[in-house]
Amino acid sequence: MPLTRTAIIAALAIGGALVPSGCMTPPTEREESGTVVTAEDFARLDASPGSVGAVKVPSTFFDPPTITIDRTEQEAGSLDIVDEKTVIDAPRGSGGAKSRVVGGVSEAVELRPGQSWTVDALVGQINGRPVYASKFLQPLEDRIMRIVAEMPRAQAQQEIARVVSDRFQQQVNSELVIAEAESMLTPENQQGVLAWLKDVQEQTTASYGGNRTAATRSLEEQFGMTMEQYLNERRDEALANQLLQRRIEPRTIVSWRDVEREYAVNEAEFNPQPTVTVGRISVRTADEAKVKDVADRLAAGEAFSAVAESAGAQQGGAWRDFKLPEGGLAQLEDLNPEVRAALLAIAPGKATPPLKQGSSTVWFTILASTQGETRSIFDARLQLLLRASIAERRSIRERMRYLNGLRQRWISQNIQTMQDRLVRIAWDRYLRGKAS
Repeated sequence: MPLTRTAIIAALAIGGALVPSGCMTPPTEREESGTVVTAEDFARLDASPGSVGAVKVPSTFFDPPTITIDRTEQEAGSLDIVDEKTVIDAPRGSGGAKSRVVGGVSEAVELRPGQSWTVDALVGQINGRPVYASKFLQPLEDRIMRIVAEMPRAQAQQEIARVVSDRFQQQVNSELVIAEAESMLTPENQQGVLAWLKDVQEQTTASYGGNRTAATRSLEEQFGMTMEQYLNERRDEALANQLLQRRIEPRTIVSWRDVEREYAVNEAEFNPQPTVTVGRISVRTADEAKVKDVADRLAAGEAFSAVAESAGAQQGGAWRDFKLPEGGLAQLEDLNPEVRAALLAIAPGKATPPLKQGSSTVWFTILASTQGETRSIFDARLQLLLRASIAERRSIRERMRYLNGLRQRWISQNIQTMQDRLVRIAWDRYLRGKAS
């Protein structure tokens, strides 16, 4: 704390009084001179309007400031995003007013005396375990700060709400599953878990050279947790996985009838129709020179795409793609019969003779064709793929059903209310002073 000159002199005087007299240098005597000033010298009873310089202050100088709040609202899922901008109009001595914008884009607002700031908050409980805002937001802080720095305010609000909501839902599910698993442990199971954790601790210590201190230090550097915290994480993970396997997997059994039904629904994907890409060159019949040039070049065996590009056609003359029916090109009803007959009469890669269509002369060819791979239901790899797809969908459905049942049984508070409180605290903490 900086000291004034008077305070320093007083401190030296006090310090000097505490030093033995034998260690002090005698002060040099000086002749005192000066004038003694008293409070009466500042009182002038004979003051008159002519002797005192009066300052006239406009009455508007003493008017209280006016405060205007500009609010904009928008919805973000279940939350209402409110952006407030407070404008303070303070009077000046000249009779005018000076506006100051608190928040918004003009300046970053620091804390003022009497202003509230959420340091921490108990937003609720999950299965008896308290959820504190600071502890919850700490792992997300770096990510949220990056969002605030890179995105506009409105977009950052929505992204922060999404990140916080996803993390909160994951924590709720994790806490519920672990609590359910712990409640199902018998004394014998608990002894087995302790023995398993002892083996995990020994294996972890051995992997870091067999020294527990070195292993703990390595865990703190890599994961930011002690050995006890690491073992608790492994325990909770093992209990959760075991519980979900017991509750979810029996409901995800896939039968042969399920595989047949899945194959029938996606048969078009496993047995795609063959396709052909038809190319076309169109030249106005009145342009006889250009018609002759195209005909001569095609007759000489020049590539259809090259001739089409020089004639002004886009993408090498590619015209349309057709899916072939079971009878092939001969039964393709989407194609003009004359054109279909001309294509059937030529060899692959060749161009049809010139055809008249209105005022144009056109040539056609088959630029490309694809024959889709047919996959039978008796393909072993396809069966495994279908079974895995069905089992995954059922696992997600059964997991959500099971977690919803746990929420109804273990949580008495409104989860959505807790989630909204965390989001609003995150907004208040990280978006304060953020420009729009």
